[in-house]
Amino acid sequence: MALNRLYNETDILKKVANGEEKAFAKLFYTYYNQIGEFIQGLTQDHEVTEEIVQEVFTKIWIDRKALRQVKRFDAYLFILCRNHTLNHIRKLVAERGKKEAYLSEVDTVQQAVEIKTTRDRYELIDQAVRLLPPQQQKVFVLRRQGLKNPEISQQMNLSIESVKKYQHLAVKFISEFVKNQISISTF
Repeated sequence: MALNRLYNETDILKKVANGEEKAFAKLFYTYYNQIGEFIQGLTQDHEVTEEIVQEVFTKIWIDRKALRQVKRFDAYLFILCRNHTLNHIRKLVAERGKKEAYLSEVDTVQQAVEIKTTRDRYELIDQAVRLLPPQQQKVFVLRRQGLKNPEISQQMNLSIESVKKYQHLAVKFISEFVKNQISISTF
């Protein structure tokens, strides 16, 4: 980072070290855009750049008495900018890691809730099946086992139309039962 230095920089640094705000303002306006361009090149983020530049100049003002020992202000300023930028990047990386860990944890919890919800629904379906009349229950169970209507018809000694009707009534009852149970549990 090559900076355009003030020709009377040593005098201005002494004045800043003594707490002269006008001298600090001159220092600020001389270097603000220069270090801003450097930091912007590293962060690629205008808001972050503004924040870091403000932090750097705040540090300079707070530690202004140390300016009396500074021989090369451009090197001193470069080190401040580099350190503040690296600290800011480290902080962002740590925050991103925490955010990713949090999102991972939330995802795990959501998956557990979905699994529990799925188990609850299967339990509700099983409960509803137990409440079906015997013929509907048997047709539903056989369909669940993968048998086709003609096979169920033959096994139960029913017409295919009766099997279809029992299956339809069973599915309708189970659906309504599960919906009602879920709406009751959400209150």
